Amino acid sequence: MLRSISSETELDQLSVDAGIIRIRPRAALLAQSEADVSEVLIREAAMGESVTARGGGTSIPSQSVGRGIILLQEGGRDISLGEDVVHCPPATIKADLNRSLAEVGMWMPVDPSSYASCTVGGMVANNSSGIRRPKYGSTIDYVRDIRVVVPGDEATMVTSMTVEEALAGDRRTKKVASLILENQESIRAEVPKVTKNSSGYRLERVIHDGQFDYPRLLVGSEGTLGVFTRVGFSVLPRPKWKALFIVESSLEELDEVAGAFRVHSPAALELVDKSVFRTMNRWDRISRFSRSESPFMVFCELDGAEGDGSAQVAEVARSEAGGYDPLVISSASEIATAWEARNETLTLAQEIRKETKTLVPGVEDLVVPPDRLGDLVRLLMDQFERRGLEYISYGHAGDANLHARPLLDISEPGGRRVLDELMEDCFEEVWKMGGSMTGEHGDGMLRAKFVERQYPKTFWIMREIKDIYDPKGILNPGVKLP
Repeated sequence: MLRSISSETELDQLSVDAGIIRIRPRAALLAQSEADVSEVLIREAAMGESVTARGGGTSIPSQSVGRGIILLQEGGRDISLGEDVVHCPPATIKADLNRSLAEVGMWMPVDPSSYASCTVGGMVANNSSGIRRPKYGSTIDYVRDIRVVVPGDEATMVTSMTVEEALAGDRRTKKVASLILENQESIRAEVPKVTKNSSGYRLERVIHDGQFDYPRLLVGSEGTLGVFTRVGFSVLPRPKWKALFIVESSLEELDEVAGAFRVHSPAALELVDKSVFRTMNRWDRISRFSRSESPFMVFCELDGAEGDGSAQVAEVARSEAGGYDPLVISSASEIATAWEARNETLTLAQEIRKETKTLVPGVEDLVVPPDRLGDLVRLLMDQFERRGLEYISYGHAGDANLHARPLLDISEPGGRRVLDELMEDCFEEVWKMGGSMTGEHGDGMLRAKFVERQYPKTFWIMREIKDIYDPKGILNPGVKLP
């Protein structure tokens, strides 16, 4: 049975997420079943009222706020595990899924930094990645099937099928398959030359090996094509060992250091700017892992399903990577402590205040080809410093995906103008490098107006697909497609 959420306090909380855009909804509903979700979309489609599906509210570019109905689903504890797949409700918190899988020695390796509070439905909607993308990929690589409700219709199960089956399928499937198939050349030509991407619909991932991989159309769609009611993920056996290497680096050495470790197929390859810890007087959190004055730290984690890792650690020591004199940590508890320190970067950043200024998103998820990491760091330094902006930066060295935020007061017109100019300038330079304006956070409302500029030749296909699934435009209006 649907439950209405009507208290002023609750509606205030649902007016914001982790982003900078605040919108008060007209109403909020909690669906306790799949039938409830269908009822809401049938009713609101008939009325033309907008519906925004919301998970944990961890969206940074503002995907989970809206003026109409905010639709939440009952918390997800109904987790069912098969031999190599797990099915769960979209409201399942990723940390809860992790605990359930760990009990049987399995895992779904994608863990965003917000895994303790984000929902798996939100991860699918954004195509989340996290630190283990270099070896294990992004959410799109694990989604096996999705139950989804589209406006005015009942729930359907979306699974992979042959291209021939798709072209002979129902009206929506046939039209979408034809669109993508007929425009493969243009789609592939506009794919950013990056290892991760959450901008636009992931059209290039839908058709492969003779398959129409239907779920991949929905991954990264940010709630604009349908509302998920159950998700199936592929799962893997948990690694038997891990080893962490920490190298300190100058800006000039970053590309070489990251490249030297990248050849060893790391599970994670991360960048930490030590200045964040100094600024917040929390140097104690990272000092035990620092042995020089170099401004950056590169964390490289290797793991494996066999043996104890000693052979792999020795191989790194003999390689070019070993020449950077890495600190090597093999104790599970010490590795966890090191990652906790790295993961504290964003927590510390959120505490940074200067009068009315706070750290704001906008260019917080830029990604470029992996060998352009140093160029991306330089770009951000130049863009911030020539505007006299204080900022923080950290991110995923293995993917050249940086999370940078300037200190601004965007409640003032001047502050918002600076942010808009910063986004314009950074996106243009990133596109010139073959990159994307978002590697894992998505477009949301914040970057929606730039999607057509990233995909000038194929944006019309995305618009047509949106119209096929949501002809009245009630799902997450203003998100991803302006």
